[in-house]
Formats: sequence, C-alpha cells, structure tokens
Amino acid sequence: MSSTLLENRYEFTPDGKAIIDITVESISDLFNSFDKKAVFSRRELDQDFVDYLFDCVREIGSDDFMVRVSIEHEFNSLQENNLRKAIINYFAYVSEVEKIKFRNEMGKFFLLMLFGITLLALLSKYKIPDTAEVEVWVKTAQEGLVIASWVAIWEAMTAIFFCWSPYFAKTEVYNRILTSEINIVNVVSRLTI
Repeated sequence: MSSTLLENRYEFTPDGKAIIDITVESISDLFNSFDKKAVFSRRELDQDFVDYLFDCVREIGSDDFMVRVSIEHEFNSLQENNLRKAIINYFAYVSEVEKIKFRNEMGKFFLLMLFGITLLALLSKYKIPDTAEVEVWVKTAQEGLVIASWVAIWEAMTAIFFCWSPYFAKTEVYNRILTSEINIVNVVSRLTI
C-alpha cells in the first residue's frame, strides 16, 4: 500500500514504525467472553480484536509496525504481562494450525498425484485392446479410469498451485505479529504525554 495512504490511516513512531492503535475499556474486552473462568494467558482472544490486528498488519505490508493497546481502566504489571503472553500464545497457536493445514494439503497433493500417476501407468501397461470382442461396458470402465486418473492429477496440481499461497500469507502475518513490539498503556497516561 502506498505510504500516503498509510500516513492517513496510522500514526508513526519517530523511527518510522506504523502504530496499530487499539483502545478498550478493560483488558477483558480483548478476550472471548465465553472464556471468562480461564486465566488470561490461556484465554482465546476476541475474534474482532484478532481480525482487526490481522487486517492492519496485512494492510501495512512489509513496513515496520508496533501495536499499542490503550486501556481506559487501571491495570497492573501482571495483567499487562498476561496480555502480552496471551497475544503471543494465541498467534503462535494459529500459526501452528496454519502449518498443520499446509502439511495436510501437501499430503493430499502427494496422495492424489501418486494415485493419478499410478492409475495412469497401470492403464497404459494393461490397456484393453480396442476390438469388437471387448464389451462396451469394459471400454467405458477403462475410459472412466483414465478420466479419474487425470482428475486426480488435476486436483493435485490445483492444490499445489492455488492453495498453498493463503497458508504462507497467513503464517507470515501471524509471525510478524508474534515478533512485533506490543505497548500496553493507560489511556489517561497516554493523553497526558
């Protein structure tokens, strides 16, 4: 994205990092409300917060950024550390989930490719002669198997060429969030600076 558009949407630190600014009333607003009994470091983050952070990082692209979470209510250093740990735990988890999905997709690719090539090789080696004595259903079955082998190969090629990109893109954004600077500040202290 062009730097002019980014300058209109984000504040920047003196060293040029874009600031992804999130303001909430309390730390608990950043967590899923169904997880109220769990400790903060193990709770799932609120999906709106995750989506906003993900979209901002994707929009910023390869530029440097930091995350600033402004909280209206008072909080202590333990809560601040727990929030940082929760963000890191969550994005490490979703990054690992994307890697598992990618490995599963690669497994599907290899199985489909192996099946398609093996079936095609067997059909080539044991081709039924095209004579009048061969029944129509046998010829039809053979043609069906040839089509099935090409469909398997096509599906494998589709999986490798079109499906791998989203996994890498998501994992890259998650890893950028994991390694980003996260500042947690009180709204009152931020306004007085």
